[in-house]
Amino acid sequence: MLFLSAVLVLGGAALVVAYLWHPYQLTVDGHTLEVRTVAFSFRGLLRQLHYDLQEGDRTSVAADGFSLSLPEKLTLNRARLVEITSGDETIAIQSADLLPANLLLQAGIRLFPADLLAREDQLIDPYSPLPPGQEVRLRFLPAKQVTLRMGDQTRTLFTQKNTLAEALLEAGIQLQPEDRLSAAPETPLEAVNVFSLAKAKQLTVTVGEQTLNGLSAAPTVGEALRELNLAPQNLDRSIPAEDQPLPANGKISLIRTVERISFVKDETAFSYTYQPDPEAELDTISVIKPGQLGLVVTRERSRVENGKVISTASDGPWKASDPADGILGTGTMVVVKTEVVDGQTIEYWRKVSVYATSYHPSEFSYGAQTRSGIPLSKGIVAVASSWYNGLALQPVYVPGYGHGIIGDSGYGIPGRYWIDLGYDDENYVPWHDWTVIYFLTPVPAYVPAVLP
Repeated sequence: MLFLSAVLVLGGAALVVAYLWHPYQLTVDGHTLEVRTVAFSFRGLLRQLHYDLQEGDRTSVAADGFSLSLPEKLTLNRARLVEITSGDETIAIQSADLLPANLLLQAGIRLFPADLLAREDQLIDPYSPLPPGQEVRLRFLPAKQVTLRMGDQTRTLFTQKNTLAEALLEAGIQLQPEDRLSAAPETPLEAVNVFSLAKAKQLTVTVGEQTLNGLSAAPTVGEALRELNLAPQNLDRSIPAEDQPLPANGKISLIRTVERISFVKDETAFSYTYQPDPEAELDTISVIKPGQLGLVVTRERSRVENGKVISTASDGPWKASDPADGILGTGTMVVVKTEVVDGQTIEYWRKVSVYATSYHPSEFSYGAQTRSGIPLSKGIVAVASSWYNGLALQPVYVPGYGHGIIGDSGYGIPGRYWIDLGYDDENYVPWHDWTVIYFLTPVPAYVPAVLP
């Protein structure tokens, strides 16, 4: 019984082996081998043939994919050395790829139109496969890139030619003498080049009743007219305007223009500045430098085109000359005068129109105290602080009030010359009126030319 079981197990194992034992057609680098074996992965099959897959090798199925039944036809392209020379640089890679274009891409070289590829000094097609399993040495001959700007359009050329003229001719671009090229046609080409080309246009220029024809590649109408010896003069104008690009239909009108001009004049006022004048009496104004009126001009223009008045316009007003400001002097010369006031003769050196008010001690919490220290009573005259600083204790005379001294200060009345006439409480007289204050002799050491 035990023997029978063993026979059955061995028989079953033989059947399994027979089931898994397969013939394979293995193509390695283009060479085909016939192999019979039991394998559960492509890598395992190759190891039975004493070959370990290398980085870069290519297999027709996944190398480590498990399968009880691998495809009968299997392919292995082994990685080999590929050297690509570009200029003075040589790039070496390991690859099993057969297409030269893919090998260039793996080496970091992008293939552009007109690029060339050579093997053993023979040009080859980058998209035709190379023989498998052989080391490869390639020479990359990159095309020169020419970017050609033509107005609003940009055209990119790839060429193996050596000069700009040859590249343009190869691209079917014919040059005319009037064309504008940013470089000489015989300019040698570098790896990357940028040029601009303006093709000449046929132009028809109408000047009055005359018509002229010519070619120009100028960027603007004005420059094209100058090339054709028709440069606009003075007020001439063109249609399209001089700063516009050449019209698509090539038609330009040049209009001869004359402008007639007349002038209307007007005078402008001047102003005065002030400065002290020691030759003029105090509180008087002198003329140190007379002012001069300015001249304002309005220009009337009439535009005449081809003998006809097209429009009229007024420009301005504008200043033909600026006014010259004059200088007035404020008198600083003190002159002592006499005058009969209230029936008595007084001697004074200045008199000023002022608005007078009056005050007495009981109006204030501090009573009869004044800024000068003299008790408030009749004869104490208060002025604005701006006066007091230079006129303290100055003797004065006020009609209807009499003699006094400047012995106090107050806030005053904004915008007016102001005095406050002092009284004692028993003899107080209210004042609210305009009057005159006389500044009596002797003349103080400092006399302001203009009272603040």
